[in-house]
Amino acid sequence: MMNEKKEYEDCQSFQEYVDELVRRTMKRIEEEMPDEGGFSDIFELFCNPDDGTSDVVGKYGLHVFKMPADVVADPRKRYVQACAYIPSGEYKATLMAGSGTKAEILALMKEQAYTDKLNYTFGQLLDILEDF
Repeated sequence: MMNEKKEYEDCQSFQEYVDELVRRTMKRIEEEMPDEGGFSDIFELFCNPDDGTSDVVGKYGLHVFKMPADVVADPRKRYVQACAYIPSGEYKATLMAGSGTKAEILALMKEQAYTDKLNYTFGQLLDILEDF
């Protein structure tokens, strides 16, 4: 696992953390994900920079994966989940943050509206874990 604090040291706002997370995830999708068929799941995470909520959420991230063929037979379909982990990492909350082909997911992630919505989604995940 990368040193998330060092890798995100230039980020000043939570939105900048989210933008950087999406940029890093897109790079890995481009390099590691084939257009169809299986691939190793892609996880990108950053440590929660907000001291006021770091006792509830330790890390936020994105998980890119392919469903098993017996669940979704389409060999080109991929999924993206937004994740928030409690500080111990023993429990997480997730919400779907996209699906489609490799090209469709990359096109979606290039839109500023996507990172804006992802910021909101991380807020929803924080709310879920606060209620936990």
